[in-house]
Order: sequence, then structure tokens, then C-alpha cells
Amino acid sequence: MSIKNCNIALFLILCSNICNAQLIDKLKKKAERAAERTVERRVEKETEKKTDQAMDSVFGTGKKNSKKEKKSNKSSSSSSTKNGQDIVTGSSFFPNGDILFLDDFNQDNFGDFPANWDTNSGGEVIKVVQNKAFKLNPNGNYTAKTNKLPENYALEFDLVTENLDYKGLSGSQFGINFSSEQTISKPKNGGKFSFSLWKGSNVCNQINVQNWGKTNTKIDNNIPFKMQEKFNTTTHFTVVVNNNRLRVYLDNEKAIDLPSFLSNNFGNYIQFYLKGTDPKENHIVAIANVKITEEGEDLRSLILKGGFSTTKILFDSGSDKIKKESYDFLDKMAKVLQDDKAIRLNIIGHTDSDGDSVKNMTLSKSRAAAVMNYFIDNKGLDKSRFMFQGRGENEPVAENNSADGKAKNRRVEFQKI
Repeated sequence: MSIKNCNIALFLILCSNICNAQLIDKLKKKAERAAERTVERRVEKETEKKTDQAMDSVFGTGKKNSKKEKKSNKSSSSSSTKNGQDIVTGSSFFPNGDILFLDDFNQDNFGDFPANWDTNSGGEVIKVVQNKAFKLNPNGNYTAKTNKLPENYALEFDLVTENLDYKGLSGSQFGINFSSEQTISKPKNGGKFSFSLWKGSNVCNQINVQNWGKTNTKIDNNIPFKMQEKFNTTTHFTVVVNNNRLRVYLDNEKAIDLPSFLSNNFGNYIQFYLKGTDPKENHIVAIANVKITEEGEDLRSLILKGGFSTTKILFDSGSDKIKKESYDFLDKMAKVLQDDKAIRLNIIGHTDSDGDSVKNMTLSKSRAAAVMNYFIDNKGLDKSRFMFQGRGENEPVAENNSADGKAKNRRVEFQKI
């Protein structure tokens, strides 16, 4: 081979090596960029997820509770679960309320119409998990055998539903009528809240509030609420009547608050009703754990009138550690404070006379602080809304010479600022 040809060959080999090196370098950079974009997309996705969660937390637009949290939010001391169904006992909205009516249907036989109810239709007691529930027939009205209800009470019950999908549910409805009449027909004058059971349609994502008759101002309005999430499961309802005011909570989430809805004694009697379901499609709508509790005034009213004291907040002996059985009451207090942001409180701790008076003063103050911190740390309430004090054993409300008297003196007081 001539020198010229050798030089050409060497030049070609050199060019080939350079091109290969450049190609490899380009491929390497391309791979690096692709990896960077993948990381960026993952970061963007995580950031978007976190942002959505933060927005949901602020505006309440997302799914607020996990399955586990939903179970705990039902404020139940006992529950059982099977095939997605929960039956819960429910807790009284009024912590010191007198029970006016209570029916878990345990005294009734399966297949029978329950003894404590009246209807213009029919129904039967059925089994849900290990509990009993009252299955309602379509196009029927149902009244519990109660006397005239007082101005202030809470109705609690579990709504058990199954097979509420798309088929055969157009025009279906479940609701509660309120009136001054005791009747199993539709009252001539009254008010109601109701909702569609048509899970397959967006029409069920609202609650209708309506009143009628000659003695009241007409109201007919639809309140947005995601009812679709409440079907084919068990939902705990708390219906609170304070004279003319109606509030309705579903699994402790407020859905309705109408200050003047129940005028003209419309809260005196209540009536469940169901229409539009189809037995052939095995639609199940039932109620369980029905309870009506009376209280002279609710917590908000007591606060707005200046305050009150309670023995419902318990602590470990000689400690400021709050017992778990106190959480239900504290959560209800927190709910009042969350709903009315203008309320500010002075929290005052009291003890009995056992032990050293100086230590009791310190203990009472630390217990008041523990209650305040529960509202701040667990419920997100602003610290500026609270003050706290300790009064020790200095302001007894009963004699300290008996266990009962001492229990009354170990209390927490809430004063409106």
C-alpha cells in the first residue's frame, strides 16, 4: 500500500472514531436529558398531588377521610364491619341529654314490623351484619311512637342502603318530614329535607329542603352535597332541632343549617318517608339505632349565654393527661368553635380538695392548658381565641366529703370572653 493510501485509511479510521465518540456522547446526553425529564415529571406529579391535598385541606373539596378515619369519625363506641357495611351506635349530640326514644329493633323478630312504629305502608326488621335494622317499603311514611317533641332535641340514626345503583331508581327519594301534626299521612303544614337515591345520576348530589302549607314562609332549595358517597353503605345522621333552627350532619359533616326553617312548631313531630325504590331490584333502604335525645340548650347556646362547666372532660389521676373517653365531648366543642369563629373562650380548671392546695392550683391550670392545646393541636383552632386559668380547689360546687361531690368539683369551665 502506498503512503498516500495509508494516510487516507488512517484519516478514515480517525474520522470514524471521532464520529462514534460524538454519537456516543450525543446518546449519553440524550439519555441524561430523558432521565432528567422523567425525574422532573415525577417531581411535578408529586408536587401536584401535594398541592391538591393542601387545597383539599383548605377548601374541603377532596375526600377528607380515609376509610379508617371515616370509621373513627362516626364517634361510635362499638361497630362491626362486613361487606362494606358498618353499623354504629352513634353518640348523643347533647352530652347531658335525656333519651326520649331509643330503638335498635332488638326486641323485634326478623321479618316483623317493629312494635314502636306506625306506618301507612309496610316494612320489616332485617339483619345487617350482626345487627338489626328496619327496612322501609317504598311509598310509605313512618313515625316513631313518641310524645310531642320538645323545642330542643337531636335525632340520630343510621341509614343502611344496598344495591342503589342506576337501575329503577329514577324518582326515588328518602327524607324526613317535620310538622306540628302527629300523622302517618303527609302533613298539611310542615317542612322536610330529602334526597334522591339514584346513585348512578348526579341528581343525588344535593339535598332538597322544602316547606309547605298556609302557616309558613315557602322554602324550596337544593343544597349541594355529595350523597353518592353515602350510598351502598351505612351513614350516620344527626338531626338537631333548636326551636326554629334545623341542622343536619352526615357522618359528623354538616350538610344543612337553616336558622328559621322550623317555624310554627314544625319540629314537634318527625316522619321518615321513602318512595320510588323497587323491591324487584332488591333495593334496600333501612334505618337502625334510632335515638332521640332532649337537651334544654345546645353547647353553642350555653357558650353564647356566658358559658358553662362540665365533668365530661376526664384526666388521669393527679395528671393533666386527657382520657380518651373525653374526646367525643371535646370534638363537639371544637365543632361549635369551628362553626362560629367569633367565639373566644377562657378555659378554667377546677379540682377537688384531695392533696396539697398549691399542687391542686398548679394541676387545675395545667389541665385547662391541656384542653386548650387539644383544640389548637388537634383541631387547628387559633391560639388567640383562648385564655386559660386554674382555680384549684377554691370554688367547689359540692361538698368534698363524698366521691360524688368530689367528682362534681373536678370540672372544666368554659367562659365566653
